[in-house]
Amino acid sequence: MKLLWVCNTVPGEVQTKISGGSGSAYWIDHVLSDVRKRQIPLHILCRGGEGKGVLDENCSFCLFPQLPPQQYSNQLEDLFFQELQDFQPDVIHIWGSEYAHTLAMVNAAEKAGKLDRTIISIQGLCFIYDRHYYEGVPLSVVQGYTFRDFIRRDNLLGQQKVFAQRGALEKQALQKVRHVMGRTDWDRACVESINPTAQYHFCNETLREPFYQDSWSYEACQKHRIFASSCSYPIKGFHYLLEAFAKLLEKYPDATLAVPGKDFRNVSTLQKRLREGSYDRYLRKLVEKYHLEDKVEILGALSAHQMKEQYLKANVFVLPSTIENSPNSMGEAMLLGAPTVAADVGGVSTMLKHYEEGFVYQSTAPYMLAHYVDRVFSMEASAETMGQAAAQHGRKTHDPEANLEALLHTYSTVAGAAKGGI
Repeated sequence: MKLLWVCNTVPGEVQTKISGGSGSAYWIDHVLSDVRKRQIPLHILCRGGEGKGVLDENCSFCLFPQLPPQQYSNQLEDLFFQELQDFQPDVIHIWGSEYAHTLAMVNAAEKAGKLDRTIISIQGLCFIYDRHYYEGVPLSVVQGYTFRDFIRRDNLLGQQKVFAQRGALEKQALQKVRHVMGRTDWDRACVESINPTAQYHFCNETLREPFYQDSWSYEACQKHRIFASSCSYPIKGFHYLLEAFAKLLEKYPDATLAVPGKDFRNVSTLQKRLREGSYDRYLRKLVEKYHLEDKVEILGALSAHQMKEQYLKANVFVLPSTIENSPNSMGEAMLLGAPTVAADVGGVSTMLKHYEEGFVYQSTAPYMLAHYVDRVFSMEASAETMGQAAAQHGRKTHDPEANLEALLHTYSTVAGAAKGGI
């Protein structure tokens, strides 16, 4: 069976092959490694520039231009059609629906007579995410502009519009395909709402390799330290977390909050202030409003191993997002047994059992977020029991071998159905 993958990123092994240096570690690298061990012929199309080559006799790759995610390209469709003609895959697997290249590949597959061999696996869903883009952010901030926003013409309203444009292309792709792969009640319901005839294939996600080793312990963690995985844009809900954190400081004045990403507080030079976006400015003003300058730690870009260190160091992991499907960050925390408090959005409740494995709360209620973080702090060492239950669930959900078998079974089903229909 010959497989063709379309990826939103360039897998680490491909990066290494092209540059000669060490590549970034993505969750897809774990899956790629497992598939390659089976010596299955695989051709990877990666969004990320130019170049082509081979990883071994069974695995080749070709990079394609990294266009704006909402920009459809007829040239890209032609490139994909030629790749299909040259490689003649039995199954075309498009990892994610959020980029315009997904529709380009679907259209190329249709032109090549291979639409019945094409499957889209769901990551996020832009046609849903755009509705939640700036949830909880004041209208004055949503409609406002910084100098950077004005120059780039993408304040929060503009960014939400791009999500909507991506969502429109995404819906076209999902409405055409006959096979979809997902892993939560949420993604299945969303896909069925626009394409009830598509066959839904269930397959959980395998995460980055470092998170399958080590376990959280209360003794080793930094007491009253909160860790969140992102503050990059409004969907990640960091504005809600800052509000909750300010409330928690009334009871826990020694509490700290850590998050990866760029330091939105740093506008010490004119150049940095000119580059400040509306959401960054809003977060900065919230930090100033609640006097959190010495309580919030911005960690910069983190490797997988550094992320793991932060989960283990924290007293609690918090996911305050306004929308998610099955957040990998929460899966990583669960695998390590880190106590978790998560907004009950998207597919979160499919992954985490309230009270047994962690706590979930209404996403628009930061006071409930504060309440459950307080609960974790108060549990002290007994939080390990809840974390161990989460780890047991996580090891089942993210079992690499089981997920590989489910993936290969899906490929066989799609290829067999297509062959039978010819």
